Amino acid sequence: MKIITIANQKGGVGKTTLTVNLSAALALLLAKENPAKPGRILMLDLDPQTQASQTVNGGSPSAQRGDPTLGSLLLMQTDLPLLSIVRASALPQNGMGNLDFVPVLKSVMNAASIALEAEPDGAYRLLELLEQVSDYDYEYVLIDTPPSLKVMTVNGLVAADYVMIPLAMHVYSVQGLDDVLATISAVKRHMNPDLQLLGLQPSLCKFTQMGQVEWYEHLQKEYPGMVFPPITHRANIAYAQEAGLDIFSYSPPRDRSEIASSDPATQEFLATAVQVRSRIGQTLT
Repeated sequence: MKIITIANQKGGVGKTTLTVNLSAALALLLAKENPAKPGRILMLDLDPQTQASQTVNGGSPSAQRGDPTLGSLLLMQTDLPLLSIVRASALPQNGMGNLDFVPVLKSVMNAASIALEAEPDGAYRLLELLEQVSDYDYEYVLIDTPPSLKVMTVNGLVAADYVMIPLAMHVYSVQGLDDVLATISAVKRHMNPDLQLLGLQPSLCKFTQMGQVEWYEHLQKEYPGMVFPPITHRANIAYAQEAGLDIFSYSPPRDRSEIASSDPATQEFLATAVQVRSRIGQTLT
């Protein structure tokens, strides 16, 4: 089981979009490799906005008041095991049902975000939960985080094997990269020495706009071998999320044996997923 946290303190850089569509792409890749028994993906939503969990729940809130949720587990308000509340997503629609998620509720996640800041072990709660499923057949766990470097993001980093940083190609996003890297370094020194930077994901790219190509080339120069293929800003990615769909379900291929369709957005997310698997494989050799 490899745990990948998607993190950046900046909002509007495509964290949730990347988490949802990378989860779907990995689920499809695993299903294609072993249709008889595909490896499973678990997606966790630490962002109190709860948009990732809502998307993989078909566009509806994933929990109601009183339901056991990820937040109530983090707050230790229930003794239920994590696996007992995991749900299977209907996404991707052209997949094999191997993408799971944990329901969340905004009010409880907001409460957890506040309460865990004051708890001595608050940054380790997610790690403890994921230890419960370490022997289950999850190939990958993907974690969405809020636009901050506070306790929920730190939980994601403490629990992770790898971190991916989505970046918009403009000055404030790229300049803010130093803060994210500093937090990752601090977590690695003091809390999770095995944490590795998987790479930087250029997102919401508009290379027709002045300066974006230059920022992309700057990243490639400063972080050689760490920059994933860019993901372009496309309206249909937002339309898919509004419809409660991943991009592979919103724009499915005509040939069901294929993962990506003629839609360039599906091809870009698939390219990132392939590189994620390749980079993780390289770190294991």
